[in-house]
Amino acid sequence: MERANVFAWQSLYKASAVNVVKRNHDNQDLGVEKNNEKEPLIIAANPMGLGNVENITNCYEITHSQCYLIFSQLVNGILTTACVLLGTIGNLHSIKSIHMTNLDKNKGVVLAVSILALAFWDTILLWCAFFYYGMSALTRAHNSDTTTLLTPWFHGFSQIANTASIWCVVAITVQRFMASRDPFRCSRSSRTLLSSFRGERRSSSLSMIYCSTNRRHFRMPILLSFAAILLNIPAFFEIESHLCRRKEGRYGYGLHISKLRLNPYYQIWYKVVFRMIMTSCVPNIFILLLTSFTIYLLKGTNRSRRQLFHMSESLSDRFSSKEAMQTMISLMLVIKYLLFRSPSFFLDVIEVTIGYRGWVQIFIYGADLSNFLVILNSATNCLIFLRGPAWLQGKITHRNTIRNRKQLFSNLQTSTRIALLQSSWTSVQTMTSGQFGARIVYSMLRKDPSLFDVFTTVQYDGEETPLRQTSGLIARFYNFGSIPDKTPPNNGEETPLRQTSGLIARKSFDLLTCPQYYEVGDRIMNFMGELIQMMQDGQSEQAIIERIRLVGATHYERNVMFSSCVWREFKASTLAIVGESTFESESIRVETLKAWSSFVSLIIREMKNGIWMSRRSSQDCKK
Repeated sequence: MERANVFAWQSLYKASAVNVVKRNHDNQDLGVEKNNEKEPLIIAANPMGLGNVENITNCYEITHSQCYLIFSQLVNGILTTACVLLGTIGNLHSIKSIHMTNLDKNKGVVLAVSILALAFWDTILLWCAFFYYGMSALTRAHNSDTTTLLTPWFHGFSQIANTASIWCVVAITVQRFMASRDPFRCSRSSRTLLSSFRGERRSSSLSMIYCSTNRRHFRMPILLSFAAILLNIPAFFEIESHLCRRKEGRYGYGLHISKLRLNPYYQIWYKVVFRMIMTSCVPNIFILLLTSFTIYLLKGTNRSRRQLFHMSESLSDRFSSKEAMQTMISLMLVIKYLLFRSPSFFLDVIEVTIGYRGWVQIFIYGADLSNFLVILNSATNCLIFLRGPAWLQGKITHRNTIRNRKQLFSNLQTSTRIALLQSSWTSVQTMTSGQFGARIVYSMLRKDPSLFDVFTTVQYDGEETPLRQTSGLIARFYNFGSIPDKTPPNNGEETPLRQTSGLIARKSFDLLTCPQYYEVGDRIMNFMGELIQMMQDGQSEQAIIERIRLVGATHYERNVMFSSCVWREFKASTLAIVGESTFESESIRVETLKAWSSFVSLIIREMKNGIWMSRRSSQDCKK
């Protein structure tokens, strides 16, 4: 896994491939025989100096087809450079986001520190890939002496960054598991101390980093980084650069694989067995199993919570959405990690077991694709951790909205509930003597007195002169039942409080004699009756929704807006009036109220949608 992951393919495999390619521009053996052994061959570079001319060997080049050169420039050059730039921007943005939302607020510091370490090492890995082979593939400048001299260093540093990145992902997986297993690890006293500290003084994230309370959270990433450096020290000695003579007669620096890298014991025990345990197979299996167990724990916890507590439908949906989001994030991380990093491990195993001497070019194609997948994985890690939850939350919310809408209308469309709505509607009209809508309007006015302004009408006598301006009285009629029953005596005189009580009584009479008050009530009653009749006639869901939205648009055009408390009062008063009816049994009463609750919720939601659509259309027209 290691070579593909840290981009050693470009030097290691191509240099090794020279040992099995049997022709050059003169159709002669490329190997140089010394004591019946082939000298490790060199990838050519431009001259940097002469050195000892007698000990300088010839530089050898591998000639690739034009098809591979185009493929390499596209994958190793253009796509890799794009991933490096986008990944760096994403990692810097994630660091800024963590700075503002986690460290400043002292929330989720442990996981935030691990994500910071992951962003740091992923950025190092991306730029090592760019200077390792991306820049030369992009410009097709494969013989740059500077790049050749720095390649052994980039090879070692890229292996360190790759190992540290893998271990950071493992650490994040462990921390997510611990958070789901035991969310109350932090002691109550420490949380209280931190809360009081935040209340007294708002400190920046830099001071929080060096605060003794949070400094311990950086120990684990630092230890992982030191361990990754120690583990990959041999990688600095796997590729060597030395002086060589080009076929044009010029001198330059070339690369060849070191004897350490060609040692069979080193290949088997260090490159395959040891690194398989530390950076490839074992971490992959560990992440897969621990993530699966974390998902299992989350599902079990939410299931136990639903069994233990009686939850409302909205609260249950919220927990279900959170569970779905956490499950999807875990699955995305595992699938992305295994999909992008497994090919490199398989290439390592193939190299050691069956070899690649019969299909060198195909092997190099596979190595380049594996390199690009590792780059893509590092460029999208922080995107998944930070932007993934917000994106998934939006998708889940949209899905739940659609599902609830369909479920709500499906419940209303059942024949039983439609029959309950129709029978109770007839009973309510009889019980209220046709004043069902007026009672609802009265309740809404009590909840929001500013709605009195809607009833602005001027009544005239036969001589076209105003008899009474109703709005002047009703607009100020706002405090139903706010006058206390007991008033202090004042020697039998009329107190201001009693005068106010009489004034309110007179204003109540003005409201009840206002024809527009009853007109609005009749409109509400007729509107509900029309919707119930449409459902009873079997009309489509879209037709009923469009009818409700049309009424909402009419409210917006006439500037009749209801607050949330008014909508709640509309629903509560409707259910209260329906509940006053006589039912054959308690079970029928419960089912009838459920049907009416769904029915009124449908009206409220679609009227809000109609208002919102009208407002948006009006704003677009103004633009």
